Amino acid sequence: MRAWPGHRLALSLFLGGLAIWISVMAVVMRHAALPAEASGTMLAVFEPGTTGDQAFASITRAGARPIRETAFGFIWVVADEQPGLAGRLEREGAIGAYRDLPLSPTIAGCFALADAKMANLWAP
Repeated sequence: MRAWPGHRLALSLFLGGLAIWISVMAVVMRHAALPAEASGTMLAVFEPGTTGDQAFASITRAGARPIRETAFGFIWVVADEQPGLAGRLEREGAIGAYRDLPLSPTIAGCFALADAKMANLWAP
């Protein structure tokens, strides 16, 4: 490291910032989780690395209706109107349940929408 004296400082600052960011995000995610008695449409988050089949089985055992898998295989959009869905999901292995996003972020989603609008614009 003697050849690059400033890099040790830069690396230390980067790692310190990363540690602070992870700590803050852990607190934010803990407070954003739904209470155990929550129901409705929500995101069910499982441990990263959980297969789609394992998550699907946990969701159905919890009595939830799987709506769709997100771009991350360990996060699913689920729904059930019976009270306590969030608690049942956690008992079946979810690490948390969160409110569903108001829109579906999909790779190239904006471009697909723009292409559809342009196609309608130029169609006879």
